This record gives sequence, structure tokens and C-alpha cells, in this order.
Amino acid sequence: MYDQITSNKRRSVVLVAAFVVLVAAVVWAINLLIGYGVVGLFIALAVAGVSAFVAYWKSDAVALAMSHARPADPVEYARFHNLVEGLCIAAGLPKPRLFIIDDPAPNAFATGRDPRHAAVAATTGLLEKMNRVELEGVLAHELSHIKNYDVLVSTLAVTMVGVVALQSDFALRFMWWGGPRHRDDNNNGGGGPAAALAILGFVLLLVTPLVARLMQFAVSRRREALADVSGVSLTRYPPGLISALEKLKQDTTVVHSSSRATAHLWLESPLARTPEEGRLAWLNRLFDTHPPLEERIQALKEL
Repeated sequence: MYDQITSNKRRSVVLVAAFVVLVAAVVWAINLLIGYGVVGLFIALAVAGVSAFVAYWKSDAVALAMSHARPADPVEYARFHNLVEGLCIAAGLPKPRLFIIDDPAPNAFATGRDPRHAAVAATTGLLEKMNRVELEGVLAHELSHIKNYDVLVSTLAVTMVGVVALQSDFALRFMWWGGPRHRDDNNNGGGGPAAALAILGFVLLLVTPLVARLMQFAVSRRREALADVSGVSLTRYPPGLISALEKLKQDTTVVHSSSRATAHLWLESPLARTPEEGRLAWLNRLFDTHPPLEERIQALKEL
């Protein structure tokens, strides 16, 4: 367990560094198209640094806002609070902030940068459809993400993938409507080094969002299976989480406030995965961030 926590912390550092490089690459590509030279390079580094800083401190707030989460009232959602408090005592964790998402689809996610600055959000559908044992298994799974420092990697990915995508989209729109404005275009007739740099910038703008998305997938799939096992070690009762996952497998509702940017955070994929659930199901399966529920259930049955 401690080796896993250390590994997750190390991956977090690598992820932040990699995203800083990606953000700098996008801004540098814009600089190549506009032609600001060394000044543009310093701007790229400054934007990358600020983006990483904001992502580290505010990614959890962004993820909760995107999911339309609201604080869980301690009286109205007493069972939610009581179960989390008991599990936190067993896990040796501080109690995270608890949030509710008004949605009939049963699902949940954890977010934050460390156990002292973490949050768990659950849909109203999850609280209504799960019995106490099943809900305890789900919440133990989410608290395991916090204890294992999975949340830092996953939460950072939400903001930083978005930063890269937005910057690339802005630059490509700029090229479409205004085109590059190299200072020496008039001198070389659009050829030579200026044209080569423009092509390089254009390629970077196309590639970096894809690389950022692939990095997001790389930190998502394995952590779900690990959190399943860690969650069961907290409850000491595998049938609880198994029953919860089987209910999720049978349920066909889709979380309305979800998006591809936050899909990797949830207990199971909140996006449509069958034609009956939505028209883009094939695309969601292609970029799936979760292992199949059948595999997770079978792994727990073998414990």
C-alpha cells in the first residue's frame, strides 16, 4: 500500500511536469505562428507555470463545478455523512467534504489534491438505489482513491487537459480566421524558415491535445481496480462492493452533468456506452477510461 502511495505521488510530479511541457509547447506553437521570437518563448514558459499552479490549487473546484455538485446537508443526508465518518476512522483519514449531485444515475467520484483537501461527491441516484452495505462499499472505494493519492493525478488531469485543448482550439481558430502573421512574410514570400516554423506550429497544435488525452487515459484504468481492492480492505466485506457494481452494470441511466473531461473521476464511466443510452456510445467506448465492470466484479469475487 505504501509503495502504491509513493508511486502515485511520483506519477503526480511526472504528470505535472509533462503537462507543463505540453502547455509550453502549445504557447510556443502559437508564438511560431505569430512570430514574437524570444519574447514569445518567455510568455510560453510563464503561461505554462501559471497553468500548472492554478491546476494544482483549483482543479477540485473545477471538477465539482463542472459536475454541478452542491454541499451535502448533514441532516438531509445523515446516512451519507455517517458512513463516510466511520470509514474515515477505519482508514485513518480526515473526513473529506461531501457533495451531492442531483442526478438519477447511480455514481460517485472523489477529487482533491491530498487527504486534507479532498471531497467526495455522490449522485442522488446512488444514495437512493444502494442499500447501506452497497453504499459503504462504494464510499470505501472513493476514500481509497484519496488515501492512495489517486485523486491528485486524476484531478490535475481535468484542468490541465482542458487548458491544452482550449489553447490549441484558440490557435487553430486564429489560423482559420486570421492566419499567421510572421514579420518576415513579405520579405521571403511565404517560404523559407518562416513557412517551416508555421508548419511546425500547426503540427504541434494538432498533436498536443491528443497527447494530453492519452496521458489522461494512462492514469485512469489501473487505479479503479486498485481502489476496488483497497475499498474492500476497509469494509472487510467484498459482497457489498460486488453487489453495488452489479447494480451499476444493470443500470442504464447516464449522468447528465458528466463530460469527457471528468469521466475518468467517476466510480464507473458516466457516459453513454450502448446505442440505447446515446448516439456517441461508440466514441465513448473507444476512449473508455474504466475497465469493464465484469472484470472488476470477477476480480473481487476471486478475493
